[in-house]
Amino acid sequence: MYPQSRFFARQLNPGVILTQELKMKMYNFEALHREKSQLETDIELIRKQQDSIEDKLAEALAEDEFQRCLNGHMTIGPNDSEVLEIFKKHLNSTIDKLASKYERKIYLDTDLQKLKMTIEKDIMKVNEEAAAAETATS
Repeated sequence: MYPQSRFFARQLNPGVILTQELKMKMYNFEALHREKSQLETDIELIRKQQDSIEDKLAEALAEDEFQRCLNGHMTIGPNDSEVLEIFKKHLNSTIDKLASKYERKIYLDTDLQKLKMTIEKDIMKVNEEAAAAETATS
């Protein structure tokens, strides 16, 4: 269970019975939070892949330059725009993956915030209803 759900539970007055609708909202909140956690894990893995690709490309370019110098070829290696194209070619799909993950994460953050506010309002409502019912029976 996500810590926020325990926070929701602490907001409930003792003896309050949750409506099915509120239970579903809390369940959906937990599901969205799990998805967000998975996205964060995916983003971390993609970032590691990106770092690895960048390191390998830099090493390959440095090795190429070293071999040219070692063999006495004083030819000029790729210029800045060519290096940029090489990196784009090898990193485009990684960047696209990151962009889609971050986009989904932004939408999830918004959905989670809205759902959290709705749940908190519903909790206040059931707390008030339970308090009113307790007062009426006293």
